[in-house]
This record gives sequence, structure tokens and C-alpha cells, in this order.
Amino acid sequence: MKHLSKPLLLLCSLTFFFASCAGDPETHQLMPVTGGSVLFADQTADSVLFYTFDSWTVTSQADWLRIEGDSHADIKYDYTKRYLCRVDVSVLPNTTGHTRQGLVQVRSYDYSYSVPFYQFGMLDVTRPAYTVESYLDEAALLPDVALHVLTDSANWEADSISFYVHNQWELTFADGAASDWLVLDKNTGRAGKNQVNLTLTPNTDTENGRETVLVLTSGEVSDRITVRQLPAKKTE
Repeated sequence: MKHLSKPLLLLCSLTFFFASCAGDPETHQLMPVTGGSVLFADQTADSVLFYTFDSWTVTSQADWLRIEGDSHADIKYDYTKRYLCRVDVSVLPNTTGHTRQGLVQVRSYDYSYSVPFYQFGMLDVTRPAYTVESYLDEAALLPDVALHVLTDSANWEADSISFYVHNQWELTFADGAASDWLVLDKNTGRAGKNQVNLTLTPNTDTENGRETVLVLTSGEVSDRITVRQLPAKKTE
């Protein structure tokens, strides 16, 4: 889970508080502990945390966000007892290739707030870093579609791809992609932080570069990584 940047937290940063007239100890509060989340396409678990004195209900406003366990609790009100509540949220893998957004709503007493969830359509590939093709939200600078392109010089013979995934993974050449000048030191592995080392054959063509496409798969989600090799420099 990545927590949202400050502008995106504005949606759920309000604290609700009520105290009645002097002498009356009645107090009610609904206060978020966690804000919204930005998730990668293969992340399938998150949670919502909040403080309250009262009974509460949590509901999902998106079909790809599902409340796990109890979605409500009946609490016998006691102004001396404030409860920290956690509600687990399961997230369906995002296989659309686009970033999507959804809300989870929390209600308690007379108050409510909405927690925003954003899920990228890409995996958490750290090398090569993604470049944005289109934005979902210009103000928040969240990509809608992003590309992973690794570019090497003609005589570069070694490089690597790094990523963090939440499932067993596989890295293969896309259908029809060239595989004669690029060798992977491994093509499967476990969830977590991983690195695949690449061995490249130098490109001797001074006119044309070349490229191939790899497909990284984690669970139900696949992400394409383009590897490009520049043409050789012309000699005098």
C-alpha cells in the first residue's frame, strides 16, 4: 500500500467531533487514522482504520473493493471509551491496463467520510521506471496508462530488470518478440523484491536499433516491458 499524497488526502482528512452543553458528558467522534491508498495491479489486500465512540458501518462503493469480515459493529455508547476500529478490504486484481478509482464509506453516529482507493493497471516495476502515457488525474499526477521501457547502448552487454510483486511471477518473451540477442538469467520466482539480470549481444548495425518485449506476470496481472538497444555508432 502506498498512502496518498497530501492533496488526495483532503477527501478524508476531516475529524468530526461533537460535545453537548456544559455538564453533559456526551461526546461523539469519527476520526480517520489511515487515508486513501494507491495500489499496484496485483495488490489484493488493504484496510481502513478509524476512531469512534459509536456503532459504525463500512460499505464499498466499487465492485472491485470488498469488505472482509464485519462491515458493521453495534457499540454500546460510553463517552469514556473511544475505539480504534480496523476493517479489512480485499481488492480484486486490476487486469484492465488502466488506473481505477473507488471509494469505501465509513459511517458512525451522524457522521461519515469516504476513503479513496486508487489501483494502477501496472505492476511495481522499479527498473525500468515507468513513463506516463496518459494521466487519470492531472492534479494528483496519477498515471492512467504507463509504459516500462529499458534503453541500452549498442555495446552494452549487461543490464537488469527489478520489480516487487505479490505473487509467484514469470517473465517471458511476448508472442513473436525477438529473443536471439537477449538472455534472461531466470524467468520465474517468488513474491517480493526481485531482480532479473539481462545479457545482451552487442548491436553492430549502425543504421537500426532493435527492440523486444518481455511480459511480467504476477497472479492474474501481466505487464509489458520493452527492451531497446540503440544502433552502433558510425566510425570515421
